[in-house]
Amino acid sequence: MNLSTPTSLTFLGTADAVPEAGRDVASFVINGTHLVDMGWYSTAQMFRYGIDPLKIKTIILTHCHQDHYLGLPQFFFYWSQRWRPEMGAPSLTMIGPEDMLKVLEVTWTFLLAERYPEFIWRPDVHIIEPGEPYETADYSLSACRTRHPVDGRCYRFVDHRNGVAVGFTGDTAYHEPIAEQVRDVDLLLHDATFPFDYPRKGLDQDGHSTAIDAARIAKMAQVRTLMLMHYQLDRCEESLRQAADIFSNVSYAKEGQTVEILPAQG
Repeated sequence: MNLSTPTSLTFLGTADAVPEAGRDVASFVINGTHLVDMGWYSTAQMFRYGIDPLKIKTIILTHCHQDHYLGLPQFFFYWSQRWRPEMGAPSLTMIGPEDMLKVLEVTWTFLLAERYPEFIWRPDVHIIEPGEPYETADYSLSACRTRHPVDGRCYRFVDHRNGVAVGFTGDTAYHEPIAEQVRDVDLLLHDATFPFDYPRKGLDQDGHSTAIDAARIAKMAQVRTLMLMHYQLDRCEESLRQAADIFSNVSYAKEGQTVEILPAQG
């Protein structure tokens, strides 16, 4: 284990379900190779922020609402056009809830893949269930359920190079079991879709959180750092001040931002 090697996260987008001018929806890349959710423009955003789409090894879906997988056809089409035999066989793993199987089926149908020999490859698919960890040489991944209208996952990602742990909720209403899933992580990325005073009934119905909800989970879980994702720009600063009263080490993730995380010392 190399304690001087950071874990890096690059944010391709941080907006909620519909892009705004200059912003894509929530998606990010870990260590340049592991993509979490696939926004509207994820492949183009990778070019913009210096990430080679052909180096993506893993796609992790938090859930299967459209804004979290809309970019899959573009991504697969890019691979089909740029991959060359001398590069070896394409190697890509997709991880997510069972809904992902239907998404992949209709993605290949949309691409008319059966007509084109460059689409003969398929990603390896792993359906992850709560309490069933997934392990590779590079990282380990575990999940719990979120509170959302479709089957969602909150993940704990542990980088085997340095032991850094990152938690990410995807879309979720306030859900206390998430605190146990992400306990003591170095960085927690949490849904903060609505302003701090949004009605609780609406939050529970829509399956989303406020910055205050995220701060409560971060404090309960005793995480090192909290970054807010999947948010609208309206009233951000006011919401951030409210959240900081509960958990001080909090900020909004920003599109194009890269953060590097080293293990905690001592």
